[in-house]
Amino acid sequence: MSVVEYPWVTEKAMNEMDFDNKLQFIVSLDATKPEIRDEIEDRYDVTIEKTNTQVTMNGKKKATVSLSDDDDAQDVASRIGVF
Repeated sequence: MSVVEYPWVTEKAMNEMDFDNKLQFIVSLDATKPEIRDEIEDRYDVTIEKTNTQVTMNGKKKATVSLSDDDDAQDVASRIGVF
């Protein structure tokens, strides 16, 4: 089963994508940072420098991943259908 459920698209997520080269995803509650990193790197062919996670007030787990300088968050977002 996949630990990454779907991309999280909000105004803040779009600003982080544009200015900080970061993407946000909703992931399963029991997913660890290495599992999240490995799945996103394999699925979207990117290199992740840092992974931050947060459990939201709705009981969902949100992962914010910082992409390397070689990868562009906007390109990845357009490939996965965010736009």
